[in-house]
Amino acid sequence: MIPRKDLDRLLKQATNHSLSIIIGARQVGKSTLLGMIRAQLAQQSEMFNLENPLHLSLFNEGYTSFIRTIRTKLIFIDEFQYCSNISSILKAVYDLNPQIKIYATGSSSMEIQTHLKQSLAGRKLETVLYPLTYGEWLYQEDASQRPPLSPHIEEVTPPDELEAHRARLREFVRYGALPGLTALSDDLEKREYLFGIYQTYIAKDIKAFLKEESVLSFNKAITWLALNNGAQLKKSTLCSVAGISSRQIERYLDVLAGTFVLALVPPLSTNKGKELTKTPKFYLYDQGIINSIIQDFRDIDRRPDAGILREQFVFWELKKHLDIRYSLYYWCTADGKEVDFVLKKDQQLLPIEVKSSWQPPLLPSGLRHFLSFYPETKNAVVLYDGPEYTSRHDHCTIYFAPIHKAFAALSLL
Repeated sequence: MIPRKDLDRLLKQATNHSLSIIIGARQVGKSTLLGMIRAQLAQQSEMFNLENPLHLSLFNEGYTSFIRTIRTKLIFIDEFQYCSNISSILKAVYDLNPQIKIYATGSSSMEIQTHLKQSLAGRKLETVLYPLTYGEWLYQEDASQRPPLSPHIEEVTPPDELEAHRARLREFVRYGALPGLTALSDDLEKREYLFGIYQTYIAKDIKAFLKEESVLSFNKAITWLALNNGAQLKKSTLCSVAGISSRQIERYLDVLAGTFVLALVPPLSTNKGKELTKTPKFYLYDQGIINSIIQDFRDIDRRPDAGILREQFVFWELKKHLDIRYSLYYWCTADGKEVDFVLKKDQQLLPIEVKSSWQPPLLPSGLRHFLSFYPETKNAVVLYDGPEYTSRHDHCTIYFAPIHKAFAALSLL
């Protein structure tokens, strides 16, 4: 079983009365993680799966029915989104029973999530679970076969290990990082698995949220998003492609974000005059799902969008490792000078540029312009297919590192 990076933090919450809520897209491993927590806490507990009609009927009867049924002080609730009044039950349990600890998972119910935010404010500890990080994904291999993954961005990776990571990254961006794929070895099985998840998402979630609207239009919109993943979000173009109004496009985007399938990255702007200030970039949540939508599972080196695939990988490696201390942006000027990502923590900036290939110590032009706008920047990162290298540009240290070490950039802030 693949260990998840959030497991230790969630285990420590066992002594905290707050409700531990785990949310995320379909098939990212929420139920499995809940089972891991239950197994490691090793104390008397009860598990309720609300996909089970018997369990759901108990919750639908309300708080009184639930509290009379339970026999332990540790409760696990899986798939809470199936219960329309779950927020009122959880609130009552928290307010009236300080001896009871609850862990609960849910996905894809925007209405319930809104209720949770409103009624459980100050009562919950929320964890968003994403598909596997690259480091987690490596754990499907035996330790003897798994290449080491250093958390130190400047530590030099030996050539044989660097080549091993390149090979694994090709697999990672081909099929994506959904945990269920780790049990499959055949190309056709993996493609069928990914297509099945996408079809389930359309059949269950989208039809539920967009009852009065055309699923065909939604399919056109999400196909355009998949084909243009990592680009600036031009809503007028999306309206034209899908043949719908701007109001409907806003609704589609709300649904995609609310079901954890789409993430937006705002531009960094500090009123320096020439910076873009409004248009976000967008990234769909898993490269395997994207490849399934556009029907392109070719090796990264054979694809015209290889640069975007690397950028998508870096974005989600950063996103999956961020906590509340960090913000993530991109940077672009009106005349097209751009840096792929900018991390911000305590008003300190870390620009990160992604390249397919590069020759250190040469500095990418976008990064050079960023440093002229923000000369106080202490560190910068260039992620590419080559080995680690460190250089200086004025007062800034430039870290060149292989793409698989994207997560290690956070340690520089």
